[in-house]
Amino acid sequence: AIAAVAALLSPVEGASATHTAAAYIYTGCFSLMALACIEQTSKQEFSSFIKALGVIPVVLLAIPFLCFLTDSNELAELFRINTDYPSRLSAWSTNPNQLALLLLPIPIWLMAVYRESNWQGARWLRNFLLLWAFFLLGICVRSDALLLAWTIGLPLLTIVASLWVKRINWKMFATMLVAFVLAFSTFKVMIDGPGREQLLKIETAIVSTVSSMFGEAAPEQPKKAFAPGKSDSIIGVGFDENKGGVRKTLWIHAYDAWLQSPIIGHGPGAFSYLEDPTKKEEAHNLGFDMLTQVGIAGVLLFAALYLWLLFKAYQARDPYSLAVLIVLMLFSGAHFMLRQPVFSLYMIICPLAVKNGSFTALRETPQSI
Repeated sequence: AIAAVAALLSPVEGASATHTAAAYIYTGCFSLMALACIEQTSKQEFSSFIKALGVIPVVLLAIPFLCFLTDSNELAELFRINTDYPSRLSAWSTNPNQLALLLLPIPIWLMAVYRESNWQGARWLRNFLLLWAFFLLGICVRSDALLLAWTIGLPLLTIVASLWVKRINWKMFATMLVAFVLAFSTFKVMIDGPGREQLLKIETAIVSTVSSMFGEAAPEQPKKAFAPGKSDSIIGVGFDENKGGVRKTLWIHAYDAWLQSPIIGHGPGAFSYLEDPTKKEEAHNLGFDMLTQVGIAGVLLFAALYLWLLFKAYQARDPYSLAVLIVLMLFSGAHFMLRQPVFSLYMIICPLAVKNGSFTALRETPQSI
């Protein structure tokens, strides 16, 4: 509502204003539908929904992951996979960062629904492999914001759970942390380390197999082997060495745009820019983008809502919901997510889990996986 009033009163028009406004309307309607549906679920149905969020992406991303590693254009075209970012796992997302947002809280929620599972023997190995595969898929999206959120959020979850949970499953949390470290190490060895040579050999073999499946004759000159580009730093997985400077420039220009209408902003759209003021784009920061669109009034309302969610999670001693809310904010420091329906869905899941005690109540019998 504030954005609509600001669009009528402010003389400044942002880029993609209609697109952003439509996204807000769609996200609002989606949020009401999701709230009505999820609130009616039982605890068992809620847990099944969380499990599906973890398992289905891993299954669906298997083929895009293969295309990412091998640069198989034939396979990507067959399944309509996005190849605009050849060195990043994007799958069917318009932008890889959308996929990063989808994957962001799922490992934490998997820990919540499997907290009373039997982490022994073959089941422990299956759980470990699922977590390792999930973390590896997320790291292959090549989002430093996602990597940072997990690097902070996973140890934070372990520490808070150790303080709040009476019968903490240390094996479960140790498995989660080890799986994350090994997934990151696997990526760095295969993409940035000595494993690149082996990856190129595997790619050549897979490309030949895929070409034969499509009945294509072997080319006289074999296709040059492809491997995803190396990361821009030892501890990161991104590409742009100047990404910090780019973000700073966008935030400065967003701040200048906000000062032109500090109370209610300018309405939906993008109002920042890098060099050319006529080529506007988002500030890639939830706070600055909200300031330009809904001003300090909208930011205060959203901040009050989010602080209320954090307080309720703290009050309920729910380490999982608290950790998810924190990692969402960490991720939003590098991306604008308010018009993404999945962001609203995650904000709905957290308070419902707190309200129903989905991640804190003890079950009568241990759950198997």
